[in-house]
Amino acid sequence: MKKENKTALYIAVAFTVIQLAILFIFGYTPYPDSERYIAMAKETISQGGCFYPTTIQMQENLGAVWNIGSINAVIFSLLAFKSVTPLLVLYSLMKGCSAFLVYIIAKKTTNGKAAMLALVIYVIYPANYGESTSTHSELPFIFFNLAGIAAALYHRTFIGGALMAIGNWFRPMSIVFLLSVITLFAVKRQKAKSNIAKIIAGYATAIMFVGGISYTVNREFLYQGQQGWMALMQYSWDNDTDRSADSLMFQHSDPMYYPEGLNVIQRDSLWRSHFFIWLRHNPGEYFRQMPYKFAKTYVSDNVNMCTFLEGKREKEYMYEELSMAGLAKSFPHYSSTQTLTLANLAFYYLLMTTFCAGICLSIKRKAFANLLLPTCAITLGTAVLLFAGHGEARFHIPFMPLVIIAVAWTIDTLRQNLKTRQP
Repeated sequence: MKKENKTALYIAVAFTVIQLAILFIFGYTPYPDSERYIAMAKETISQGGCFYPTTIQMQENLGAVWNIGSINAVIFSLLAFKSVTPLLVLYSLMKGCSAFLVYIIAKKTTNGKAAMLALVIYVIYPANYGESTSTHSELPFIFFNLAGIAAALYHRTFIGGALMAIGNWFRPMSIVFLLSVITLFAVKRQKAKSNIAKIIAGYATAIMFVGGISYTVNREFLYQGQQGWMALMQYSWDNDTDRSADSLMFQHSDPMYYPEGLNVIQRDSLWRSHFFIWLRHNPGEYFRQMPYKFAKTYVSDNVNMCTFLEGKREKEYMYEELSMAGLAKSFPHYSSTQTLTLANLAFYYLLMTTFCAGICLSIKRKAFANLLLPTCAITLGTAVLLFAGHGEARFHIPFMPLVIIAVAWTIDTLRQNLKTRQP
């Protein structure tokens, strides 16, 4: 192994050890979604099942099919160990591996110095600590997609596609990364047709596998969570400026209402039809909501700081004191966790500003291929969130490893420019 690769590996190992230390020092973080996943996993087990969702859950107990891979990961941990702690240890290892994956992806798409810089930025960024203290879907989603991207870039395209599909099982957004890698292959034109065919085949094969397992359990081919239409309809309705007039379009004046007897797939279909009814009458409102969705998605990167809160298990709304409103209200008397959050926020804004500058720099230098992967993924992902999602600060987290790669390339390029200008 080359010296720089060994150094990168040592850094990633140290980063992993710190993740494990944080897990055992600060303990589990009870985010609402994490708690929901655990509750659903326990419900599945209590019904005699070992795979979510069960037929009973499909018919009676679910408003939507939540992230299937995330809940099944909890089920497997509870069945094997009677605890979620082993799963959180695994997530800590995944987080450490993600750091090394950032390095090898950056090395393939940029250069060695930028790759090492990307790794260093990744491990010093405060938001990258404490994520493995919950059963949230973002961490495994990021790990499998980074692993898929790395496999595809290093000529293991079938495996790469399969890994991304597994990531999609945890959170239904992998198509964004799949299309970004396909775009990169198409632009580079290096065995493009073969690579694209293989990565799609790998993705489809893994989809068939996880969907097939679901079909044997509940006679429904489910390969990803199906909460999107419910969430989009609910968000659009909650932010509708003329809801009283629009309520006449729906039974019981409520688009979220559904009659008894519908299973979760039928409810999803109903909410989809309701959304398009609402959209047909409110195209202007639909687009008016987009800037706020964008702002809510990118305004902060404070979510993982909840790990370090005192008394987090007793808080009714854990994120309140770390939200932008909470930070403004506490000024200037901040707790230690709020101070860390402010430092993280400054780091985040610096990263995003440098990322935008890097896009401009790559266009100016006609070196856009270096940032094609992160730019494509972030642009597509943001478009999906604006057109088919709702705004939440957690939703941009999967893009941050690619943002950091772009930032590292930008800094390294500026450094080279300064070096060449010196007499």
